[in-house]
Amino acid sequence: MTDPGDSDEPLQQLPAGLPRRYAEYKPPPAEPAIPPTNVGGYDDLLALFRSLGKQLPRSKEGLAAVDHLMDGHTDRAALAKLVRAIGMFYGDLLTHTVPGAHWEVVVEGDPCVRVTRGTAVSVVYVAERRLTVGIPTLQQNHAHVLEIVALEA
Repeated sequence: MTDPGDSDEPLQQLPAGLPRRYAEYKPPPAEPAIPPTNVGGYDDLLALFRSLGKQLPRSKEGLAAVDHLMDGHTDRAALAKLVRAIGMFYGDLLTHTVPGAHWEVVVEGDPCVRVTRGTAVSVVYVAERRLTVGIPTLQQNHAHVLEIVALEA
C-alpha cells in the first residue's frame, strides 16, 4: 500500500465505532490503546496514480494531485468509486501532518480524524462533498483544519 517515499509504518485497524442499533458494554482495557494514525484504505487511489506514472505522497503536493485529478476527471462515475479511498488518503495525510491527530470512528463505518479535543473531520464526507459540490478543495479543507488547530492550541 505504501509508496517508495513513505516510511515502513505498519497499517493499523480503525477503532470500533458505536453500532447503529445497539451498544455493547465491555470493561475498559487494562492499558490504554495507542490511537491509530495509519489505517490505509486507499490502495485503489495509489494504483490509479501508479497507472498514470505518478506518485502520491502524503503531503500538500499529494492533496494538490488529488484535487487536480478530481477537477480534470471527466468520468464522474469512476471517480465516485474512489471517494472513500480519497477520504481515507486525506485522513492519513491529516494524521501525519497535524500533531496529535488520530483516527476514530463514532458511528460504525464513518471514519473521522480527531484533530483537536473538540474537532474531528469526517474525511469521507469531505471527499464526497468535494466530488459533488466541488468546494472546498482538499487543499482548502486542509488549510482550514490547520487554522482550527492553531486556534485551539
